[in-house]
Amino acid sequence: MLNRLETKVMDYLFTRCRGKRTILIAPDDILRNIMPKYEITKKQLEVHMKNLVLDGYLDYSSTNDKDGNVKYVVTLTTRGEAFQRERDDVVRRRWRSIGWKVLLTLIGVVITSIFWWLI
Repeated sequence: MLNRLETKVMDYLFTRCRGKRTILIAPDDILRNIMPKYEITKKQLEVHMKNLVLDGYLDYSSTNDKDGNVKYVVTLTTRGEAFQRERDDVVRRRWRSIGWKVLLTLIGVVITSIFWWLI
């Protein structure tokens, strides 16, 4: 299960990889995208990227471009390519759970009101 920050990083990488399996991206691009809500450093980003690798969403390696800037070579795994579908399924299950709870509450209200009406 991904935490909120890992989900935000994975969401950004998923949108950048649209139609491609492998991309070259700077860590500053990722930080710039998630920075308004989350204040993290490059070391913390590195930890979250390693967690995404351990969870099986992507493979990545660090490399330097000709100017000496660090770049990530990010490759989505099969699970990473199904990230959006997995997220949609979680949202669907959450709404279904809320719907059942509301339905059971309404049934309880009806039964209680019938019981009080009979007494």
